[in-house]
Amino acid sequence: MKEKGKHCSVFNADFSETVAYNNPLFPAYGSYDFLSTYPDYSGISHWHKDLEFIVVKKGTLTYNVNGKLTEMTEGNGIMVNSRQLHYGFSPEHRECEFICIILSPELMQGNNWFYQNCIEGITENPAYAYLYLCRDDWTAPVLEKLERMYDSIGASSQKGLACFHVMEDFIAIMEILYENLDIENRIQVAESSELSCLRTMITYIEDHYMEHMTLADIALSGACCKSKCSLLFKKYLRDTPITYTTKLRLRKSLGALVSSDKNISDIAYEYGFGGASYYCETFKRYYGVSPLSYKKGLA
Repeated sequence: MKEKGKHCSVFNADFSETVAYNNPLFPAYGSYDFLSTYPDYSGISHWHKDLEFIVVKKGTLTYNVNGKLTEMTEGNGIMVNSRQLHYGFSPEHRECEFICIILSPELMQGNNWFYQNCIEGITENPAYAYLYLCRDDWTAPVLEKLERMYDSIGASSQKGLACFHVMEDFIAIMEILYENLDIENRIQVAESSELSCLRTMITYIEDHYMEHMTLADIALSGACCKSKCSLLFKKYLRDTPITYTTKLRLRKSLGALVSSDKNISDIAYEYGFGGASYYCETFKRYYGVSPLSYKKGLA
């Protein structure tokens, strides 16, 4: 089940991402991704209530969670907890192949007492924004179960039996985390004003990326000055606001480029670029090939 660059989503009024699950009625998502399908070898920062798991299959991948960087090598991975800003990238612009699994905590909500005492102790614990998964420590079984779960999620849209396998592995993963993490003294910590402001500006960009947008517009959406706006994007996302917007526009344009018969000019204007030549120039700068070459390469 290798699905290249198919992570589609929409954003909500609370700035969160709605994940496009493999089966809309079963909130689990799995894909085999290539970092080269992302502009500048970098994902787009986002967050969701779901837990996100990454397992690196080939190469290396750096993950940014709330501005903190973790480098993952082949065979290792990361768990990003609920509601954390995150994205993966390669500083050296090198290819990386990885499994991405996204699971909704709602899968564990069969019993309120169990969910509140055993599951939320992990998913709502501010001490664990993320967890590095290593094949040489106690998290190794988590990696093993994620590998098996990946195949099950691919089959879950067609066969109900596969859903049992997903649930079996998910509950086993949560049991491992519950046993090894210190969740007895959970402290409720309010999100920093910086992250809250950044979330607001990211959502503004998501809502208006098809329109002409200036740095002043983005800063105003977060009720801050232009210098603070730029500082927050650099601090947490390692990008300028305008560069972040450009990457988002490019990523959004891929669906129309690959799956439709629209010409380059129409795509360029639809996704916020000033014209075909600027779109092609920007596309080649971030992807290394022209839009048409990229489309042919995926055909």
